[in-house]
Amino acid sequence: MKSLSEIRQQYIKQLSEQYSLQEIDIIFYALAENYLHINKSILKLSLNELKDENDLKYILFLNALFQLKEGIPYQYVLGSTIFFGCEILVNKNVLIPRPETEELVEWILKDINNKNQKLQIIDLCSGSGCISIALAKNLPKSQIDGIDVSEKALELSQKNSVLNKVSVNYIQTNLLDSEKINTNKKYDIIVSNPPYIKKSEKRDMDERVYKFEPNEALFVTDENPLIFYKEIIKFSMMNLNEKGKIYIEINQNLSEETQELFLKYFTFVELKKDLSGNYRMIKAEAAIK
Repeated sequence: MKSLSEIRQQYIKQLSEQYSLQEIDIIFYALAENYLHINKSILKLSLNELKDENDLKYILFLNALFQLKEGIPYQYVLGSTIFFGCEILVNKNVLIPRPETEELVEWILKDINNKNQKLQIIDLCSGSGCISIALAKNLPKSQIDGIDVSEKALELSQKNSVLNKVSVNYIQTNLLDSEKINTNKKYDIIVSNPPYIKKSEKRDMDERVYKFEPNEALFVTDENPLIFYKEIIKFSMMNLNEKGKIYIEINQNLSEETQELFLKYFTFVELKKDLSGNYRMIKAEAAIK
């Protein structure tokens, strides 16, 4: 097998039109750590020394390079990503967890003073399970449910809960039929990162996102872009505790409209910026009677 330095140069040469050097290094070292089972810090110090006579390892690198050149996101190539300290398996049936969603989880946990409370929490449109699993990891005595319409997404989220040694109850159901969802519970926290990108915004997106990630988890119609938030509100009217809270990720281009929608039903609605300075999250509480 070639040295890691030679393989890295091969990646830089063939991926430079698609990625920056920094991005290529992130991808390369993530793959190398996974394939060689050596910590990244050691890999970076030993690029020229590390060789492996096993050609199968080199084939893995070449196969990954081929997929990357096709535009497949490296998290799908790798088969997993890290979200809030949890390893999350990902494939074409689920969205790749984003840093902005980590900020949503962080906001929830920051608001909870006693992490040993027995809270009832539900994750609507749970996808890979990243939100519910991160919360379960950090709130060990809480009971957490997750719902999603996709059977394949739920299969993966179950695997992720086992991988991370947490218990989450996943249910296959459609949020757009929120009035039919019956978990026989009242929740202290409702959290959701639903589809919210207008189809007309597709032209401004990275092609790798809409070409390879599940479109049904990304897009809504331009005619009714807040459809999922309307259903979240309907669900909360029936299933949120009196002192319960809703935390949602939103479309930054529809932040005011989304806030206005929630203000029709809740006394306190807070818009929050992400680290990039965009309004990407909302917390709502105190439902109007």
